[in-house]
Amino acid sequence: MNYFILAQDERISNAVEPVGIAQVIKKELLTLDRMEELEELERQFSVLEKNEMLYIDFIEKPIALFSDALKQLVEKYEPRTPFKAVVLMDMPKSMQTLYWLVIPPKVPCLSSQTEFHLDGTVKKLVIDEEKATPYTFFQIEGIKENYIVVNIELAESILRRDLRGIRLQKIQTEGRWNDILSVGN
Repeated sequence: MNYFILAQDERISNAVEPVGIAQVIKKELLTLDRMEELEELERQFSVLEKNEMLYIDFIEKPIALFSDALKQLVEKYEPRTPFKAVVLMDMPKSMQTLYWLVIPPKVPCLSSQTEFHLDGTVKKLVIDEEKATPYTFFQIEGIKENYIVVNIELAESILRRDLRGIRLQKIQTEGRWNDILSVGN
């Protein structure tokens, strides 16, 4: 099976940018075990003022935020995925936009073929198909990066919709499907 990293399209220079979110929602809270602690936090954030602002469907940094349309699509594939509402406020325009903080499951699917830089970041990412197969939407356990991964079915579904600001980067895999597909190469 093919898997893809869900990424923000950096070519969109006027994408909405939340301000101060990383100071309130710390990365260590973004686990299924600590998700309830997010309830007690203020989850309304202003946005960086720009002349023209595009409210894209996936904000990657400083933390992953999904538009309502992307959230609804993911829920069709993974109905038990936990989401928390986050409101982005454009004060000068008196506008509020709903986004969703998501905490995908962490899956131990790293292949032994994965290579790392000296600082521990991924140099060459390879995942084990067999370990990833039960999951449509997940994060990879055992790496520093917080990549959100989708399988080919969800990736195709994302591409069929009019979602903005999303890029999909193919991940190299190890396993039966990779072996079958690489026979012709």
